[in-house]
Amino acid sequence: GIIHGSSPCGAANSGSQSGLEPQGPRRVGSRLMSHLPKDWRFLRPAWIYALVLSGTSAKASELVEMVFGDLSSRHDVVTSRRRRRLFFAKLLREAGSLPRVSENDFSGPAGLFHFHQLQEPGRSALSLLYFRLFTPEQLADVIGRPEKDLPEILAKARAELAQKLPETT
Repeated sequence: GIIHGSSPCGAANSGSQSGLEPQGPRRVGSRLMSHLPKDWRFLRPAWIYALVLSGTSAKASELVEMVFGDLSSRHDVVTSRRRRRLFFAKLLREAGSLPRVSENDFSGPAGLFHFHQLQEPGRSALSLLYFRLFTPEQLADVIGRPEKDLPEILAKARAELAQKLPETT
């Protein structure tokens, strides 16, 4: 459907992100993920999301480290159930003033550049939908929009993405 069970482009997500895996810092890599407590293993998708928002690996790492530091210092008041949603919402807020980068300056996988160029809130809704980390209600909460607006937001973002993607024959 529009909200569940599909990738941002509308195709079924096979679990393999072929070409969309970040070439990010090792400290956010899968080796570290296996050592993190289960409720913090969302940091890898958080780094990919930060890359989509910021456009550069360095800025993505800076955003994730800043938000991680802030939320981990509040560990006693942030339950694991809310931590992931707060983390992604804070990434979105912190990255809100960052300018889009040109394709030449984009330091992530080429397949993510078109997501970086999308307008908000569609960029975040579509990117976060891809990770399948949130229910529709939680996703709406992260992007700060009513849940009833999600289908329209996602449809507009998919249409914008389709216009940006090169045609394949």
